[in-house]
Amino acid sequence: MANYSIFTLGESQMTISGGGQLDGVTQGDGSHLVGLSITLNSDAWQEVQIRDGGSDTDFRDNDGNQRLDGDQTIDGVNYSDNTRIEAEYGLTLTDGVNFYQVVGVNVNNSNPSFGTIEGLAFVGGPGGFPPVGVPLYVWSAQEGPNFDSTEYATPICFVRGTLIDTPSGPRPIESLNAGDRVWTAAGQLAQVKWAGGRAAIAAGRFAPVEIPAGTLGATRPLRLSQQHRILISHPLAELLFGSFDVWVPATHLIDAGLAHLVPGGGVEYFHLLLDTHEIIRAEGVETESLHIPETSSDTDEALHFFPELVTIDPAPYRLAYPSLKRHEADILFREIAKIDPNTGLRHSA
Repeated sequence: MANYSIFTLGESQMTISGGGQLDGVTQGDGSHLVGLSITLNSDAWQEVQIRDGGSDTDFRDNDGNQRLDGDQTIDGVNYSDNTRIEAEYGLTLTDGVNFYQVVGVNVNNSNPSFGTIEGLAFVGGPGGFPPVGVPLYVWSAQEGPNFDSTEYATPICFVRGTLIDTPSGPRPIESLNAGDRVWTAAGQLAQVKWAGGRAAIAAGRFAPVEIPAGTLGATRPLRLSQQHRILISHPLAELLFGSFDVWVPATHLIDAGLAHLVPGGGVEYFHLLLDTHEIIRAEGVETESLHIPETSSDTDEALHFFPELVTIDPAPYRLAYPSLKRHEADILFREIAKIDPNTGLRHSA
C-alpha cells in the first residue's frame, strides 16, 4: 500500500469564463473547457491525503485503489475516509507565454462517477503553482492523466523567524526587503533583489524540515520547506559526484538522521532573490538563495510559486554545484557514515 498527498485548489477559488464549470459534463474528458479561461482567485492550495491499495504512487484516472486517507474536507465539503478519488482529466493552460499542466480532481460520489470535479491539482514539482489572478486559457484537454505524486507542486522556502546573516548581524528572514544586503558564504555582501513569502498548513509536503542545532553548522534549529537545498561539503562528494560541494534538498536529510519533519499548525515560508544564485547562511547553515531555473520544465518548479518573478533572466542563477537526487544523497550519507559514525556533518553547538 502506498500513501501520498497532492495539493488542489477548489473550484470555488477560481473563475471560469462564460459561466463554465469543472464538472465532467463531456464524459469526464475536460473537452468542454477548451477555449475558455480559468483564473485562480487565491493561493489557498489544500493538501489531500491519499492511500493507494496498490503499490504505485501514481495519481491517475480509472484507478479504483485510490482512496481518501481519513475523513477530509475538500473545497468546503466533507468526505468520508476511503472515498474513491482520481485524476479525471488533464488540461494544458497558457497565459500566452507559459504553459501549465493541471488535472481535474474527482471525488467519486456522484452518478455518473465523473459528474463532479472538486478542484484542480498542479503538475510542476517544488513551487510549481500557476500564478494567481491571471487568466489561463485552456489550450487542450486530455483523457486519462497519469502523473506520479512526486510530480505535483510543493513549496520551497525558509520558515518565518529564520535568522539570515547580514552586515548588521543575524536578521529574521521576514524583515528583509529589496535593497537590503546579506553575507554570502564567500564572505561577500549581496543585495536582495526581491523578498516574499506565503502561508501554508504545516502538514504532509507542506510540513517543514527541521535541522537541529549542532548539525551542519546550525546554531539554532533551522526550519525549511522540504525542497529547499542545503550545501554539503565533503571529500566523498567529490569522489562520488565530482564536486566537493553538492546541493541536497532538505527532505533528503531525514533518512540520514540529520533532520526531521515538524508537522502541525500553520507555517509561513519566505525566500530571497539575489542578483545570482548564492550560498547564504541561515542559522549558521550554508543554504541557497532563490534559484531561477533555466529550462521550461524546471521553471515551473520555482518561478510560478512566485509568479511576479516570471520575467527574471535565469542565466545568472545556474547552480554552481550538482543537486543530488534522493538515492544519490542516500549513497553519500551512507558512505560518509562508514568512515565516520557521527557522519562528519555534526558539531557541538
